[in-house]
Amino acid sequence: LLLYSNLDNSFLQALISEYNNDSDRNAVIKLLLPEEREQGKLPDLYLLEHNELQLLSKQQRLYAILSEAGDLLPSVFKDEQSQWFGVFYDPVVFLVNQSYARKYGQENILSWQDIIKLQNVRVAMENLSDSANTRNFLAAFASVRGEEKSLAYFRGLNRQIPQYSRFPFTPIRLTTVGDADLAITRRSYVFKYLENDFPAYIVEPSEGFPAQVFAAGIGKASTKGESCEKIISWLVNAEDVIIVTEKLGYGYLFMSQNKFEHEANRESLLWVNDKYLSDEKQTEL
Repeated sequence: LLLYSNLDNSFLQALISEYNNDSDRNAVIKLLLPEEREQGKLPDLYLLEHNELQLLSKQQRLYAILSEAGDLLPSVFKDEQSQWFGVFYDPVVFLVNQSYARKYGQENILSWQDIIKLQNVRVAMENLSDSANTRNFLAAFASVRGEEKSLAYFRGLNRQIPQYSRFPFTPIRLTTVGDADLAITRRSYVFKYLENDFPAYIVEPSEGFPAQVFAAGIGKASTKGESCEKIISWLVNAEDVIIVTEKLGYGYLFMSQNKFEHEANRESLLWVNDKYLSDEKQTEL
């Protein structure tokens, strides 16, 4: 089975090894290499951001998936025609310096609106037009809050930002050494640094948060649909997928984790880009 994904290679290889090492399985996953794509080979399976899969679906390059595990997902994590199912997501979070929080109170740093109200706060974040990740953050924000309200919010936030960062890990470093009081960043960027003596902590904004949803779909050209469906069910539902991810220090949250059982409306907190799917739309925004 050929898998196409643009996620980190070490993460993909770990997932593939976990699946292939089970001798009871009747399929072996291999990554589709760039040179194979250039030669015209097509993937059996995709693991991509959900908006990329939505575009593939519109181009009629996917087909419907039969999966009991996928059927149980909240509607925001699956395609209306069941052509892709969400597997895990990467939420935008606040990373708050502990010294700053002790001074101003953790209870005052819980929401997007709180940040605007804070006095003398130094916010660190990456330049919004620098990468696909930051553009997607803005697109998800605007998809849920609307363009006018979102841009008005960022105009207000701009006053709290001494300088935008060029690299995704710079806001984390600035916050941990005390050169910033708070970073707006992704959970996956921070997760591998979290230890008992880490001088900052994570807050999920209480109103909701932009999130990259990563999903799986089956290529229409594949002749191995049944095996692909088994792999997607495994990705959506298997605990060993979560264990492998956490061992590697990735901060992705999986759809199957118990949070959905304990927080019935958690899916409503995820702000997903569903209005700016193409590069052109995001560039225009």
